[in-house]
Amino acid sequence: MKPKLVVFEMHHLGDALIALPFLRGATRIFETTVFCRPGTARMLQEALPDAHVEASETRTFFRLPKLGRTDAAVSVWPDSRIHLAMARTGAGRRIGFQVNARNFYGAARPWRARRLLAGRLAETVFSLIAPILTHPLDRAEAGQAQGASWAQMATVLGFEPDYSFPWIPLPTPPRDFDDFLANARKAGKKILVLHPGGRLPGKRWPTSRFQELLSGYLSSNDIAVAIIQPPGELCPVACHPEQKVFEVSSIASLGSIFAKADGVLCNDSLASHLAAAVGVRVTTIFGSGDPQWFAPFANQHLVVATNACRFRPCVDRCVMKSVVCLESVSIPLVEQKLSAMFHNPLNPAL
Repeated sequence: MKPKLVVFEMHHLGDALIALPFLRGATRIFETTVFCRPGTARMLQEALPDAHVEASETRTFFRLPKLGRTDAAVSVWPDSRIHLAMARTGAGRRIGFQVNARNFYGAARPWRARRLLAGRLAETVFSLIAPILTHPLDRAEAGQAQGASWAQMATVLGFEPDYSFPWIPLPTPPRDFDDFLANARKAGKKILVLHPGGRLPGKRWPTSRFQELLSGYLSSNDIAVAIIQPPGELCPVACHPEQKVFEVSSIASLGSIFAKADGVLCNDSLASHLAAAVGVRVTTIFGSGDPQWFAPFANQHLVVATNACRFRPCVDRCVMKSVVCLESVSIPLVEQKLSAMFHNPLNPAL
């Protein structure tokens, strides 16, 4: 009988994708239960057929279902709420990253420092009763990538993450995209998928700059562009015969489109991590986020970011009069990375 492992990944879709190599490796040796947000549950269920996925919210942690005997509970997020939920599972080993400045994202920002202090106080109080974490960890390197923290956790548990591509099952691409792809290949064009969306304004490069890129660099460099229409967001329009706008119905369908392309251009979002998860090169435009922590797997060299804003990462709480972090990302900077992506295709990390 396999030992039982409970994993808490209570953040957004991109974060859940980062965790997949760990989770895929874990299911080989553990009977694995994953607690996640409702918005990520379907994707994880499809990617992890051998795991039990429980949709939950942090505010409902004290109503967790009874799991029976559990050998280990883990999370890479230094969050006292998650640590208390891990303790509630009754797991013999509770392995997590301590709530301290080394492990806490954006700890230099005053509002994050207050949350860090509140978390440390909560853990100190509850630890007077019993240790919350039996195996407290610190990141091997300050500011190490989130994926590296999951790999560190895997080492503690004694297994290797599964990085084989794709990380999620992929359907057949939509028929209209297949036709577009066939015509572009026949004409000898490189294929770029451009995804202009992002969950929050501080993560979305201006649509007008995507539009300028489409009418300039991308129209003059023999590149066919599939433009993805994000639900409910502005989208640049096609301005060349080899550019076309597509709507997609699911994350898996979007992944199937990415997997057929020569490269992806997108914001720091689900799209960047999905492209990495299917093994395609991706140029990612970073705004409010920190690429040292959240660059897509094996594509750190293709990140576009500046240090124009001294408050970055602000964790999506902008204090400037405008979104300086994105406004400072110029079109030439993006063109440089696109050129590197298309003309230096071999990435030794992939």
